[in-house]
Amino acid sequence: MARNVTRGILGTIVIAGAGIVAGMSAAPDAAQADAVADFYKGKQMKMIIRSAPGGGYDTYARLLAVHIVRHIPGPPGKMIPVNMPGGGGLQAANYVANVAPKDGTVLTIVSRGLPMYQVTGGDKFKGDVRKFHWICDLSDSNPLLVTFHTSPTRTIEDAKKRVTLIGATGAGSISVQIPVAYNRLLDARLKVIFGYKGGGDVNLAMERGEVEGRATNNLASWKSTNPEWIRDKKLNFLMQLGLKRDPELPDVPLLIDLVKGDKEREQVARFLTLANVVGRPIAATPGVPAERVAALRKACGDTMKDPAFRKAAGEQRAEIGYQPGEDVQAIITEIVNAPKTLIDRVNVYMTPQGKEAEQKVVKLTTITSAVVSRNKKGNRIVIKDGGKDATVRVHSRRTRITIDGNPAKRDDIKTGMTCAVTYEGDDSEASTLACRK
Repeated sequence: MARNVTRGILGTIVIAGAGIVAGMSAAPDAAQADAVADFYKGKQMKMIIRSAPGGGYDTYARLLAVHIVRHIPGPPGKMIPVNMPGGGGLQAANYVANVAPKDGTVLTIVSRGLPMYQVTGGDKFKGDVRKFHWICDLSDSNPLLVTFHTSPTRTIEDAKKRVTLIGATGAGSISVQIPVAYNRLLDARLKVIFGYKGGGDVNLAMERGEVEGRATNNLASWKSTNPEWIRDKKLNFLMQLGLKRDPELPDVPLLIDLVKGDKEREQVARFLTLANVVGRPIAATPGVPAERVAALRKACGDTMKDPAFRKAAGEQRAEIGYQPGEDVQAIITEIVNAPKTLIDRVNVYMTPQGKEAEQKVVKLTTITSAVVSRNKKGNRIVIKDGGKDATVRVHSRRTRITIDGNPAKRDDIKTGMTCAVTYEGDDSEASTLACRK
């Protein structure tokens, strides 16, 4: 049986059966099945990832990309993961909505907050989430408001008493909108520092003390990307955003419980909760033929039962909370079609005021060092910074690379070369690499 979905934004939760959207899950006839297999046979597919390598979205997207191709008729060739960070996931969403081929060869993992961004008037998304073909959801784990163990803010009551710095990605992303809404809903004093390239960069900023926490990552993602933080109790769990408490966090309050007694806040909190039920959604581009959409949805469902996939997910500590694409499509349609009066009120709650959200100040340093080592892809090198090993991320487009003054590619960088590296510090992305042979 499919999981709970909403029928009416403020309505009662009901159980949705497999036929929640009539006809969408109907199996194609034999001729259609043959046509789908003929189309996909040997095709190269792509998985567009809305964040930089290393975060929760990246982990789930790459995991699915490896295994789903075995279950797509044809079968296709490999599915190539393509990281496309920027604007809190908007760069990837716009690419999929407007540029990517509309033939079913491109999938993407979508920001959980994109439907809410669209419905609240976000103008940097140039598409319509209702026109995406939603394939499945890989995680229904509740988003959590957390702080690092070094922060004096350890409970939601602490967050009401002191300014707490929360790291975020793009200015219009859910990672900014949600903590700002918490300020209105709970009279909290969260201050959002945005401009980080992805969740991994925010985590690094927490370790460095640049920010104190995050507001939208979920427990499944934390277990996948930073299991040692869970093991060593390095996170304070202040609150969770969901319809029911995570079984592993029975003492962490739900937002909807904290606002009881205030009708307006109850409505806004419920909308935000419903808008975040879908955690790691996978979509195909608009315009994909129905029989290919059906095949991709079936392939995702079959992948969830694949022993190799389950084993790999366990090894990567990626907890799977599967929802079928038909259910995801229905949830997102209901969110976008919410009453305008409610949407307007939600928009007010999520709009930063004054210095409530500020862009992070980039502090770059230049270190000259020999390249100690590099990985096979060349997207990470190790140098000496202050006598200690420091990892430098090298982007194929954003990092400006020269060798002996001439433009070069990251594949050209070799161990032993001396390079002047301009970056923020260990495990950050280099803005320039000026190397000598």
